[in-house]
Amino acid sequence: MARSRLTAAVAVLATVAAGTAAVPASARTAPEKAAACGAFFDDFSYSSRTDPAFTAHDWSIRTSAGGPGVGGATWAASNISFPTVDGQKSLQLRATTNGTAGGTTHAQVQQNRQRFFEGTYATRFKFSDTPVSGNDGDTVNQTFYTISPLRYDWDPIYSELDISEYLPNGGWGETSATNFFTSWNTYQADPFDGWRATTARRQSHAGWHTLVATVSGGHVKYYVDGALVADHTTDDAGRTVYPRQAMTLNYNQWFIDLNGHSGGTSVWAQSADWVYYAKNEVLTPSAAAARVASYRSAGTAHADTISC
Repeated sequence: MARSRLTAAVAVLATVAAGTAAVPASARTAPEKAAACGAFFDDFSYSSRTDPAFTAHDWSIRTSAGGPGVGGATWAASNISFPTVDGQKSLQLRATTNGTAGGTTHAQVQQNRQRFFEGTYATRFKFSDTPVSGNDGDTVNQTFYTISPLRYDWDPIYSELDISEYLPNGGWGETSATNFFTSWNTYQADPFDGWRATTARRQSHAGWHTLVATVSGGHVKYYVDGALVADHTTDDAGRTVYPRQAMTLNYNQWFIDLNGHSGGTSVWAQSADWVYYAKNEVLTPSAAAARVASYRSAGTAHADTISC
């Protein structure tokens, strides 16, 4: 698995603010207190990408050129929408291609500030094995991840957690559906070379899944639907892959290359029902889901107490 991450790291940080001081987990003695302080939740109940509440909640849409993905492709704001998907209001990202760089569009949504570090990340995510329309076969990548800027090659504090990079048609040496869970130490942009620990889950992930990652005590653990699929500490050379600084929170969908395209225009979609982050707190997947259910039962569509 190899791809340039430099432009992606820069693009997600158009607005960067210093992270706030962490609240020790020991200070949170009751579940209700932890739910009320040091958390981020979004139910993606926006009317459209131009809904003022969307930007007010510190989200933005990437439109800047560059990698990852197909060189010359467009990162299109029009690929972001908030339809009802399977009965739930959702964030949806589309990616399209006609087999040419100029006819290819990607999509990316991000939280603008580096505020996400240790704790628990969770999202309910709908992967797609086939396009919404057009021919199948594209090497598309459907993702949920955190990232910090790469200041220079082999930046020692670069941090990135790929909580899911799903390739329904393979890619990066895979020939069938594969989900990569990757924790990064750092990398060199050109020629690409990187240090990371990665786990490949080789099976279809089509449909809705709950993705959870916990970051604590030197371990990054990844879960799909409650099952532990990876526990990363170091890469094969013994270098830590535990994040070293706060990161932004991101979703994107892009094409690795155009080699699998077989004609016409293909349109791919991925959706997110909700996202949740508990700062400095390790939750089981079921406990994270319970927190989300609590917000939703109370009619809370958005909450942001990361700074408390």
